[in-house]
Amino acid sequence: MELYHLKTFVTVAEERHLTRAAERLCVSQPAISAHIKALEEELGLALFERTPKGMLPTAAGEALLARARHALAAVGDVGLHAQELRGEVIGTVRIGLNTDAGFLRLVELQSLLKTRHPRLELEFLGGTTGANLPKLKSGRLDASFVSGTLDDSLFDSQVLREEDMAIAAPVALREAIGAADIATLARQPWIHSSPDRVQHSVMQAMFEPHALWPERSMLANQKDAVLAMVAAGVGLAITRLQDIERAAQTGKIYAVPLPLEPTPTVSLRFACLRQRAGEPVLRAVRSAVFAVWGVLA
Repeated sequence: MELYHLKTFVTVAEERHLTRAAERLCVSQPAISAHIKALEEELGLALFERTPKGMLPTAAGEALLARARHALAAVGDVGLHAQELRGEVIGTVRIGLNTDAGFLRLVELQSLLKTRHPRLELEFLGGTTGANLPKLKSGRLDASFVSGTLDDSLFDSQVLREEDMAIAAPVALREAIGAADIATLARQPWIHSSPDRVQHSVMQAMFEPHALWPERSMLANQKDAVLAMVAAGVGLAITRLQDIERAAQTGKIYAVPLPLEPTPTVSLRFACLRQRAGEPVLRAVRSAVFAVWGVLA
């Protein structure tokens, strides 16, 4: 039995789709199909049911999935232990991003890791906290910057800083906003964010206790787009206070304090799966991240 057949089996079971599995493994879709066919013939079992909605594991497939994962993990442990014995950190690490590179200090992180571990390859992959957490669980990401709270039984994370949040408002609306009470804020146009964004959670905490929800002028998740739309008078938005203060230098934006007590902050964290936290590559990356951010793990 070939290990790459087992890896394909596990990946298809997680993705439920041949094309996505092929993209994740960086091989062609026909190769994925051939791997599954060869494994099914060797085992004498159908592992998947091919449906219009994708590849669904059969009862036999589900029964074998945990054992396949265990076998792959055991092989991986051999390689990791060999690295430790050699004192080397080698491989590729995929790190999820949830905001811009400057805020996450990626240049400093890349430089430090290149100096410490020249044979370690980095992949910085954009996304959001809500999108990156499932990728951590499935193995499509090795680690990620995330915001908010996490399930400590599943993830090993370290707080890098507490982010102060505020309302970014167009100067053109300053008179209409006035003292910025909840009712007045709810009457203004707002730039909303996706439900998986921490900004959306802060909006819910502001308005839902008062049975209010503001008009949505548009949806935007990317920080620069949000601030540009606020400056253009499209609406108000919740974002980091630091970014609002920087953008306020244009004279078109100002910061409105959040009408919440206590004023909420959002934890920026660096996280990986708890069961993988001891891997040499992840230990090396986490050490570098903590050094760049000046935190003690």
